[in-house]
Amino acid sequence: MRWLFASVVTGLACSPMPAPVDAGRPAVDAGPPRVIDGGLVGPFSRGLLLVSQTVREEVTRTTASFAFSAAFTEVAAGTPNPCVERREGACTVRICNQDARVEGTTVSAGPLTLEGLLSIEGDAGRDAGAVDAGTDDGGARLTLSPNDAGLVAFAVPQRLFFGGAEVTVHAQGDGVPAFSSPALVMPAQLTLSTPRCMPTCAAIPRDLPFRVAWANVSGADVSVQLNTPQVTVSCEAPAEQAVLEVPPAVLAELTPSVASGDATLVVLARRSLRFDAGAWDVTFAAETPTLLPITVLP
Repeated sequence: MRWLFASVVTGLACSPMPAPVDAGRPAVDAGPPRVIDGGLVGPFSRGLLLVSQTVREEVTRTTASFAFSAAFTEVAAGTPNPCVERREGACTVRICNQDARVEGTTVSAGPLTLEGLLSIEGDAGRDAGAVDAGTDDGGARLTLSPNDAGLVAFAVPQRLFFGGAEVTVHAQGDGVPAFSSPALVMPAQLTLSTPRCMPTCAAIPRDLPFRVAWANVSGADVSVQLNTPQVTVSCEAPAEQAVLEVPPAVLAELTPSVASGDATLVVLARRSLRFDAGAWDVTFAAETPTLLPITVLP
């Protein structure tokens, strides 16, 4: 079975968007699409286990969503890479052809069991093939089966962990050998204090520093991601730093917005670890994203 391998940030697609906001005035012309030659990559065998949870505290209610995805992909030697990256300080600029993916072959690891989560409420998630085995001293056990392509994708509209919980993943094994991951400490949901985007996110100029500030999270890395067609800028800082400025030198690479809100700002706390499962290099990551539509000026 063939599968097109996407980057880590695609795991965020499982998290729902906040309520629509006015993202500011649109730009007029983003210019022609870029054509990228990223050379060749491979061979490698990599797995990604991604936990994502968003919790929104409102005056009258709290809403939450949890998602988990798993993909194990083999990429052959000499595979075309449709993306290029460059580093500038704490930031990475990633430029890709439209609809870019590295083509690879998906391999199943068999059913996966997550331990250390909260119990699923009611029948939520049962249609997705989830088996909630109840709780013990280590929390609930959630078992998920891969689809026909060997991928695991699961989402439920509730909170399944608090910051500081320790979660492990166990694979029954198939094309990927059976494994048990080290315990990963879940990050807390950060509070975004700058920019203030309610009810409106101000349009982002590309010739001035873009300042982001946050609170209520520690012991994790914070990633600020500006996503536009073909171009993503990602900057990282320790959570304790509490503030980050994205420099104009990398903002200038972003694709200007043609329509209001066709770009996104993602600010997330992240913890991750890597381990080997036979010949497979596996990353286990947990993220708590805040996602907002934005407009990038010419």
